[in-house]
Amino acid sequence: MAGQTGPIDVSRGIAMLIAALFALACFNVLEITISTFTTFNRRRGLYFWSMLTATWGTLLHAVSGFLRYFALAPNFPMSVLICIGWYAMVTGQSVVLYSRLHLVTSHHRYLRFVLWMIIIDACIFHIPTTVLFLGSNHGVTSFIKPFNIYERVQLTGFSVQETLISALYIWETVTGLRPVLALKGPRGQRVIFNIILVNTIAILLDASLLALEYTDHFDIQTSFKPLVYSLKLKMEFTVLNSLVAVIRTTPPSIEEIQRTDHDNLNFYPRWSGDQPSPPPFTPESQQPELGDRLNSGDRCDRATHFPWSWTSNYPMLDVKSSVS
Repeated sequence: MAGQTGPIDVSRGIAMLIAALFALACFNVLEITISTFTTFNRRRGLYFWSMLTATWGTLLHAVSGFLRYFALAPNFPMSVLICIGWYAMVTGQSVVLYSRLHLVTSHHRYLRFVLWMIIIDACIFHIPTTVLFLGSNHGVTSFIKPFNIYERVQLTGFSVQETLISALYIWETVTGLRPVLALKGPRGQRVIFNIILVNTIAILLDASLLALEYTDHFDIQTSFKPLVYSLKLKMEFTVLNSLVAVIRTTPPSIEEIQRTDHDNLNFYPRWSGDQPSPPPFTPESQQPELGDRLNSGDRCDRATHFPWSWTSNYPMLDVKSSVS
């Protein structure tokens, strides 16, 4: 078998490819772990722990899969570790997206739908696949054929789940968040572009896994999967943090940008007598310093809420913590 029931017997070229895919996944995990601990000041919240769970689950899945494929460790214990890492890697990555979904949508029914979809899919896809996989690797030959069938079912189901979440990010960004981020200037436009690009790439990566699975390349697909999930985590970690950073821009900063853009248009020529006089200085008009405006807590785990916040018209931007 091509890895379903134990170590693989492949050519040297394929073996080198599999080892390279596992190594790249491990390198990405190291980079994500360092970025996570250096970015968060307050190490708590759903976003932080789901990031760590998905990241370390990817590492566990990759290392145990490598040891199992090349017979460097006992088959069945490695199969158990592969399943544990798979839970954390796949469902953990979906929880990462769920933990930040409230930033782009104010529809609570969408949040509930995504949460229940993750829970239900975890039950109907993880449990049967685990039973069939462990049984196949424990000498129950009658489990091999059902496992091959259900392996495709679970991979398709999780791909559909992640595609729906990515599509929801794209839809809500284009329809609901675009007018708000447009007020942020070029920085907001870049965030919109990055959200659409990253989620589109994530959908294409899931499609590549399906293509490998349905062309009977189980060993390559399972070696490529940790790399795919580590790449998606890296991209999503970057774009979600940039989204939080832009949303945390304070209204005074936006007013300054708008005033600067207004002045650059030269509506009032220098020779005109219609130039508006500057507003009188009052203690209330003094802008707070940057250090006073930004919360000293977690830079990417929490957005600052101001009493004068203009986000009341956009509830998805009234962010107080990373936990929905």
